Amino acid sequence: MSTMSSKPSISSKSAKLKYFGWSSISLETADGALFFDPFYRPYCGAEWFHLDDFKTARYICVTHGHEEHFLDVPEVAKKTGALVIGAPSLCRFMQRRHKFGVDKLRPINPATFEKTSVPGFKITALPWQHRDINLYKALTKAVFQGNTTQLAWAWSSATNAPFYSPYTGFHVELPDGTTILNYNEGFNSKMTDQEIVALGRRFKTDILLAGMQLNFIDDVVRGVAALNPKMVVLYPPHEKFHEMMGVTSEPWADFAKAVRERFPHVVVHVAEPGFELDLQSGVAAADLHQAA
Repeated sequence: MSTMSSKPSISSKSAKLKYFGWSSISLETADGALFFDPFYRPYCGAEWFHLDDFKTARYICVTHGHEEHFLDVPEVAKKTGALVIGAPSLCRFMQRRHKFGVDKLRPINPATFEKTSVPGFKITALPWQHRDINLYKALTKAVFQGNTTQLAWAWSSATNAPFYSPYTGFHVELPDGTTILNYNEGFNSKMTDQEIVALGRRFKTDILLAGMQLNFIDDVVRGVAALNPKMVVLYPPHEKFHEMMGVTSEPWADFAKAVRERFPHVVVHVAEPGFELDLQSGVAAADLHQAA
């Protein structure tokens, strides 16, 4: 579902991006692999990858404490020894519930655009707004409707994950200056134009990682307009979860079409689980296979 392009590539030697489904994305470089929200367990009828697929993790950035973003982070971190980077409240939850030492945690505050550096990556946290979720209402509704799947989700979210942790985006700079901004689920109607424009003024963004879901096509377009990337990688953070909840989203192709029509100079990829992108050439693995 990606597109080939003869436009100038993003230059980042020995770097690759891979999408694992949900909000799980890796940036693999010569300095090691940085993962966002690693998640692999069978969930909502989907199971795309397994624990061993995350064995290269050296750093883990967690965008927020909802269970499909967080529940497998402790296991991946324990298996790999990866440093977990996330909001202070999320790190405290890791200490308290999963007994992680402070040496394996790097608190970073999105509200103050806090920065941190690890070998191969300069990282800045940034805030974003989440669409409204009322966990108490969801739990009550599931009880009255007898929806055991929704009930299990709501209860697990309330007890097994730091649901209250702030929503955190990550701006990452690679050694050659290539910049990647993972805005996760921030493309929604709760983000104001002023907030998005302010992010665009603050950050240089070569590659934008954009969650697409529900009817937020115009909000994705607003984000691309403000952040002005050279390339956009669209990914569906909640495709199977929304199916479980009986909620439908606009077709993924419509998200991509809207961005391409408004910004014909921007290279757009739609990521499915297993999608890989060579950051030096800017070409997806599927395009390479088609060209061979």
